[in-house]
Amino acid sequence: MNFILAVFAIILLQAVRGEIDNAIVGDPSVECGDDFFEVNIYHSCSCVGNFIIKVKFDTRTTFHGLAFVQNHLDNPDCRSFASKTDSAKNSSLRLTFDQCAIEKRHSTSPRGLFLSTNVVVAFNPEFLTKNDRVFKVQCFYMEMERRIQKVIQISMPPPTMHSKQLNMPVCKYEVLDGSPTGPPVYFATVGQMVYHKWTCDTEHENTFCMLVHSCFVDDGNGQRVQLLNDKGCALDKYLLTNLEYPTDLMAGREAHVYKYADRDNMYFDCQISITVKEPGLDYCDVPSCPDPPRRRRSNTLPAPDDNITAIAAHIEYEDSEIISDYIIPNDDIISLNWLQRNFDMRISELCMTAIGTTLLVFLNAFLFIISLVSIVHVCCFRTSPKLEKTKSTML
Repeated sequence: MNFILAVFAIILLQAVRGEIDNAIVGDPSVECGDDFFEVNIYHSCSCVGNFIIKVKFDTRTTFHGLAFVQNHLDNPDCRSFASKTDSAKNSSLRLTFDQCAIEKRHSTSPRGLFLSTNVVVAFNPEFLTKNDRVFKVQCFYMEMERRIQKVIQISMPPPTMHSKQLNMPVCKYEVLDGSPTGPPVYFATVGQMVYHKWTCDTEHENTFCMLVHSCFVDDGNGQRVQLLNDKGCALDKYLLTNLEYPTDLMAGREAHVYKYADRDNMYFDCQISITVKEPGLDYCDVPSCPDPPRRRRSNTLPAPDDNITAIAAHIEYEDSEIISDYIIPNDDIISLNWLQRNFDMRISELCMTAIGTTLLVFLNAFLFIISLVSIVHVCCFRTSPKLEKTKSTML
């Protein structure tokens, strides 16, 4: 009986050792197709097919295992089945676009699409061993631009063309304190009045028109709220009303500072369309927009300690048409004097800039010193007669 058990154990160990002793030889080769993924584990085979990715492996002995997409072994569409015959030389794994959570990632530089997944090659269909391997399979499909040209032979040379390209305006976005001429604001408090200003500078006067549109504000984590639509009209009058266009290449509007709950930063993303001004027009057309509605928002107020907001800006450019019939002249913008820029006096509070605060502190300190000197002088003046009277009594 013991002899039979020993023989059985030797046979079992030899069988297990034969399975584990198999391994992949060399580096796998990858080919990308256009319909589906196909992963082939080869001992020696040359197969063709319509596929997206084909990975070839050379093994030491006949492959009796299986290949599957990592974390998708239970899905029959994401694995190959172990061969039931000893003569099988390959095992294939086919994956389509919508199977097995194939990762798709768009690339902008270079422009194209990445498709990738992890494939596990297991030599034992029941469990993983040290000879098993995991391969990251990836294909990149580049977007191509093809230019087709045709040469036309003519009997005489073409006329000479003289052209000159105008430099496009350079545009910028600023957040100013209270007015179009105020200082830049980089950190603001909720409720503070600021002026959103878009300007474009160009060497050629009376040539271009601008339109600010498609404005969004987000918290930097993907939460976005649209302020202006693609026609440049405001969508929420309590966030930002319709813009003014004092000149052909300037737009702006005052607004109160707001913020996202539990977020300290806000990012403004707007697009500016630059168009060539129509000949004979004194002013550029600006969008004719209705009064914006009020978008429904949460009634929860921010905490008093958390009302400081950092402001960032981003501008994009594109060409489009502008339609409207009015413009606001430059004279309608009122410049604030020094006192108005540094002191904002209201019924229940007094808001000051750093200059105003410094001036008030020095004024209070000066009055305090004058008062202190006056008190000391009065006290000394009152005690002087008593000292003279004491001296005369002693004599």
